Amino acid sequence: MSLLEFLDNAPCRNSDPWLFDQFQLDLAQPGLQYCRNCKFWNECDSLVKPESSNYDGIAAGKVWRNGNLLARLSPNSPHPLIVNEEKEVFISVETLAVRRSDLLTD
Repeated sequence: MSLLEFLDNAPCRNSDPWLFDQFQLDLAQPGLQYCRNCKFWNECDSLVKPESSNYDGIAAGKVWRNGNLLARLSPNSPHPLIVNEEKEVFISVETLAVRRSDLLTD
């Protein structure tokens, strides 16, 4: 598939770009909804090059911060995100909200 075909057919093509600038996991959920059923993850990853470009935001069903993978959508799990790739820790949006509020109270 060519780059032009990908850009013309991606589910996110007419969405607000702000949605994909989010690297905070609680704010990333709306953007990730576009990625959930997208078949263009490889093309998106090739276009954005998140690791080499030190990307902040959402690309290819993943959340990036300074080119580091923070979380990814789980295609085979009821949990929406896999956070911390090394440990395969599953987290829900509700758990994330609690963790974030705990951090803010310190």
